[in-house]
Amino acid sequence: MAEKNSVNDSSPKKSGWRSFIRYTYLTSLHILSAIAIFLLLTALAVKFKWTNQKGSVDINSRYFSGMADKYNQGFKTDSLSIARDEYVLFRNIGILAKYYPSNAKTIMMAYYKNNNVSVALRMLDAINLKMKDNKSYRNEIASIKINNDLKTLSIFSWSNCREWKQFCKAVIKDKRSIDSVSRLTGVESRFIVMCLVGEQIRMFNSGREAFKKYVTPFNYLILPTNRGYGVTGILEHTALKIEQNLFDKKSKFYAGDYFQNVVNLKDSFPEVVNDTISAHKFLTIQRLIKGGDHYYSYLYTAFFLRQFQAHWVKEGFTLDNRPEILGTLFNLGYQKSIPKSNPEVGGSNFNVGGIEYTFGGICYEFYYSGELQDYFPLTGVGFVPVAELEQKNKAFLLEIKNKQIEDEKIKKEEEQKLKLLKKDE
Repeated sequence: MAEKNSVNDSSPKKSGWRSFIRYTYLTSLHILSAIAIFLLLTALAVKFKWTNQKGSVDINSRYFSGMADKYNQGFKTDSLSIARDEYVLFRNIGILAKYYPSNAKTIMMAYYKNNNVSVALRMLDAINLKMKDNKSYRNEIASIKINNDLKTLSIFSWSNCREWKQFCKAVIKDKRSIDSVSRLTGVESRFIVMCLVGEQIRMFNSGREAFKKYVTPFNYLILPTNRGYGVTGILEHTALKIEQNLFDKKSKFYAGDYFQNVVNLKDSFPEVVNDTISAHKFLTIQRLIKGGDHYYSYLYTAFFLRQFQAHWVKEGFTLDNRPEILGTLFNLGYQKSIPKSNPEVGGSNFNVGGIEYTFGGICYEFYYSGELQDYFPLTGVGFVPVAELEQKNKAFLLEIKNKQIEDEKIKKEEEQKLKLLKKDE
């Protein structure tokens, strides 16, 4: 009897386990089947594109097309067009700054980083699209107008040229050399740059292709070998005359003993001579055509101006505040230096942006234009007195002299080595 009860007690337990296993199996089977069906349906949906959402045309599609047409290959990139676009850009940014200063700042930073007005205008177009419902903003933008007869955005038309900005970048790179020359010779740095401007600015038209090739991509200055040597275009006979006047105490252009110590006449750069031009045998010309920072071009320019000043001072006049006369004399040469109270301004003629200039006239305009004044200011002192220079630059000249002695020593050692090598051969 006891055994029978024992068997009956174990029967419900076995039945419970069987039910659990059965339900677990069926549940797993259904889950796996559901997964399989889901995967199958997903594959079919992808294959037959049942899940693709229906596309639509953006509401601003026509605006985007208009912007693409606006900046296509026909988008004008001449100097005047770029100047006008920049005017619109700055006005637009000024208006935007009242509403979203952060975005205005972003566009301005992008413009100064890339110097690309069309990219900045595209960025503004994206802003204008978002602001199309802002009537106040739209009205202010619509008020930006440029008269059809507007020819310049600055009263000095040459500074509106696209090439001018590239030229400025190149000159700024030479600031250290220009300032060194100014310190040594006592000629105001702006006087030196003024002559450079007169020589280079006419390249904006007459040497346009050369300017695009050399200045625009690399921010270098043109070496106008068709007119002279170096970036300031000093003629061969003028360069040699400048050196002669440094040492000829009887010359009416002799400026003083001090200037003999400023230039190292033994400097030569034969590596720059790669042609058969006879003038290049002169060390003077080698110095002028040397690339890099154009130090000697600026030095000889300063000497030239200083010698004119010396001549006029001896006759009771001064060129200290006459940039237009200095520019004229720099362009025309020693033979035109006739000290008098009412000298004439002139020089060679050239056209920039449809406007005729003389060399002396363009020098005058630049000098008082304020352009580049942060780098080459108007000091009011065109020529520092020689006595002051001698005291001021005593240590500086000693450094130069020691450097010359060292260079001469190295040169002699190299020559000696070459002689020994030839003997061995």
